[in-house]
Amino acid sequence: MNREDTLHHLDGAVLAAIRRHAIAILPELGPGDFLPGVTLAELGLNSVDRSEVVTNVMDDLDVLVPITEFRQAMPVADLVHLFERYR
Repeated sequence: MNREDTLHHLDGAVLAAIRRHAIAILPELGPGDFLPGVTLAELGLNSVDRSEVVTNVMDDLDVLVPITEFRQAMPVADLVHLFERYR
């Protein structure tokens, strides 16, 4: 199963939350921009923006992911997997 297939099999709530909060910061983004191998930085979110997205997604999902779990350039699919692990 490739990364794109994997993303489609994950809980849609996690990906939807990531998209929603990223688009709230950068309205020019669209749902189709969130490809599995693309990082939030590649989508144009700076480090403060990415931190805000992560914090808001954790609030939405009512999960606490240790900060040490996040990597600098984490692709969307890996980010979804990470949130899924803590749900």
